[in-house]
Amino acid sequence: MQKLCVFALLVASCLGLSHGATNDDIEAKKFIKEASDKYYELYNKLADEIFTSMDADDDFEQLLSKFENVKNIAGGLAEIATNAKNFDLSKIKNEETKQAIQTLKMTGDIVVLGDDFEDVLSSVVSLNELASDKDIDPYLDGVNRPNNESLAYIPDIQEVFQKSTDPEELKYYWTAWRNTNYIWSSAHFFEIVEVIKKAAKAFDFPIHAFWYRSYNTGEMLKEMDAVMKDIKEPYQQLHAFVRNELKKKYGENVIDVNGPIPVHIFLQVLEQPWYEGSVIESYFPFKELPPYNKLVEKFDAKQIIEEAERFYQSLGFDPLDEEFKRDRLKINDESDNVQNCRASIFDDTPKVYMKYCNSVDFKKFMQNHGYMGQLHYATEKKNLPSYYFNSYDLEYSVGEAVILSASTPKHLTAIGLAKDFEFSNHTLFNRLFRMGIHTLFNIPIYYVHTRVMHDLLDGTIEDKEVNKHYWKLMEEYVGVEPPIDRDEEDIDFTYKFFLDIEKNMQTKKFVGEVLGYQFYRAFCKKTGQVTELNNCDFYGSHEVGNDLKAMMALGSSKPWKEVLGKVLPDPKLSGDALIEYYTPIFDWVESQNKESKAKIGWNATKRKIL
Repeated sequence: MQKLCVFALLVASCLGLSHGATNDDIEAKKFIKEASDKYYELYNKLADEIFTSMDADDDFEQLLSKFENVKNIAGGLAEIATNAKNFDLSKIKNEETKQAIQTLKMTGDIVVLGDDFEDVLSSVVSLNELASDKDIDPYLDGVNRPNNESLAYIPDIQEVFQKSTDPEELKYYWTAWRNTNYIWSSAHFFEIVEVIKKAAKAFDFPIHAFWYRSYNTGEMLKEMDAVMKDIKEPYQQLHAFVRNELKKKYGENVIDVNGPIPVHIFLQVLEQPWYEGSVIESYFPFKELPPYNKLVEKFDAKQIIEEAERFYQSLGFDPLDEEFKRDRLKINDESDNVQNCRASIFDDTPKVYMKYCNSVDFKKFMQNHGYMGQLHYATEKKNLPSYYFNSYDLEYSVGEAVILSASTPKHLTAIGLAKDFEFSNHTLFNRLFRMGIHTLFNIPIYYVHTRVMHDLLDGTIEDKEVNKHYWKLMEEYVGVEPPIDRDEEDIDFTYKFFLDIEKNMQTKKFVGEVLGYQFYRAFCKKTGQVTELNNCDFYGSHEVGNDLKAMMALGSSKPWKEVLGKVLPDPKLSGDALIEYYTPIFDWVESQNKESKAKIGWNATKRKIL
């Protein structure tokens, strides 16, 4: 039953949005008006079916019936795409109409591929479940578990990476999870790759234009390359400091102070920033951080949404409408006390839906500030036709910027949540360092994941070369290596690589994170906060709100950089805001590296991909 619900939800995720224009020219204009209205009607039906299909009291027959309805609706979307393809664009004179037709050709996305569509959805479901399947035998020297039960990556193995001090245990779980899943994961992964290629061909799009279609460009990797050049030197300084600390923790037999960091140890660094025992613990103890979860313990799950909503209202946004709050804002009954629960949001039309987690902690509190950005974005562009409703995924960057502001000591103190906690300079640096490890070590991984797909889709590498290519990129850009020699036929990606892979989520993560810091810096400058960027709070600024609304209202009716220009003076991806935000960390680790004479950069790995 649960798999059927997930399958239905993924139908929506694979029915991508589009943008467009017209025919001879009256006939085309009539078509795009009718097609856009039909598009919204079908998508709203789809959202209603999907979100009601998650009701806990539905039996299997009801779920099956709803899934058949979903498939019928998807067929209606495919019909729009088919009719749009019948127009001869060479006969259409109006450029806006031509663009609308081109976009409507993409309605339904990979649904137009018939049987391949169902196959790829099955593969997406299977890959999304890789982390939750309990199929890994416990480490024999590890913590005793009831009945020696098998473990899932989430949450079982993830908790090991957060707390273990045994590098052999970490190596075991890294290797065991991949050895258990590589055949299954590689089959589904390559199925998805082939369907993406077929879809691009069916839509008569160059493969990269199709893969980066959310940004209406095939050149996104060039922008990402520029960011990686921007952050290369400060990243290597942070890498060198962390590697040196890991050597102190685990010894020279585990950590080569001149080489890449073994990936199982690197992943532990990524899991530990907000737990005790991280590599910076001796400098900045976890216990000296604010008691973040206690700050929000007075709220229930609905109230942390309302508190996040107040942030946007302070910027001049209207409250979310009452019909949404009454009929389309629902609690996820299966989310009680689930640490990794994330809200489900359907925002592909102005009629948004949201199911939120029935649990409260500081992380959920911040996530809801991000979710509100998605909901308000949909509201601000509500008057746009369907072919302009895509927003270049900028809702994620808006949410990131708001989270950066809402999580500052300045903001938490101002709204009364942290009024009893004194933020010393040492505490502020502690918080900043932990944020930096999480952010700066993830961005190169998002880049590598994007680059692997980019090179695989255009034939730069063949299927059999993908694992070797992956490790080459991981060494070059991240500075990590496998814990043992690997086989060329393995698939060693982290589980996050596979999540929402059909939607190019790793590119969205990269762009959302980088642009989020750029937006945040622009908003801080707008409010005159030009110093202490990492403790700037733009809460209450209608000037910021007006810039945001001007950008949101455009959707994709203007080119990407023109839309960005409503917020950014220099509308392009850049690592400068990230560097400025984390400058105190970079300065500090550089001084530490000089004192310890740490090598900056890394030698080639001694591991082999056989």
